[in-house]
Amino acid sequence: MRLRSKTLIVGQAIVTTLAFLLFSVAVTAAERGNAGRGERERDAILHGTRLYEVTETVHFGGDGLTVVTRDAVAVLMGFAPLGSPLCPMKALVSNPTAQTCTVTGTGTDSVSAGGTSVDGKGPVSGTFSVVVNAPGNSSVHVPDLPLLTGTFSGINDLSPAILHGIPLGSIQGTFVIDGEAQQVPFTGTFRLPFALDATGKVKEPNDEREDAFYLGDNRELIRVQPFERVLGFPPVRLELKF
Repeated sequence: MRLRSKTLIVGQAIVTTLAFLLFSVAVTAAERGNAGRGERERDAILHGTRLYEVTETVHFGGDGLTVVTRDAVAVLMGFAPLGSPLCPMKALVSNPTAQTCTVTGTGTDSVSAGGTSVDGKGPVSGTFSVVVNAPGNSSVHVPDLPLLTGTFSGINDLSPAILHGIPLGSIQGTFVIDGEAQQVPFTGTFRLPFALDATGKVKEPNDEREDAFYLGDNRELIRVQPFERVLGFPPVRLELKF
């Protein structure tokens, strides 16, 4: 009987210890996720709406053996500060303490990339959603319930990158929120990530562990922050102004 009691006590202790460890891991993961989200939100409050390229699929259109266009579909995600066109005050209905909104979108463009009339410019259009955490999701779940939706269209200008090898681009267009007739004009700056070799020359990052940078408006280096990376990879950053 004593042996059975001791065995039972040891077994219960092991189960309790495992449960505590699993709970600790879960809490730590949640804290890290919320900490990263906090950094992104603070960045949006300080600097305005910023979207990041989560994925991109590229095709090249050609004329014979000559590449003429760069056609791409990109999935974007980022944050907008409360009170901006992509984060209206109605966001407070679902979260009274919100200071930012999560924005997702998909865009398609076709940019002139070669041939005799190459200029690095082309039309862009797509859809966007302002999303919140759906009921039943954990606090660290990716927001996925649309609060409002809409479309956008405009012109991408990637001529600095395509014609001159400078990791910058721009966009000019309009947002249209579904159910509202008003068009919201916007401009934006694309910052393409890059790395530096041992001599300080610009190069493509070798892997996600390498330091990466964006080029600032005054040609200063802006380090890609850990919270900006997508699965470790430095993404294209789009800074929007209204």
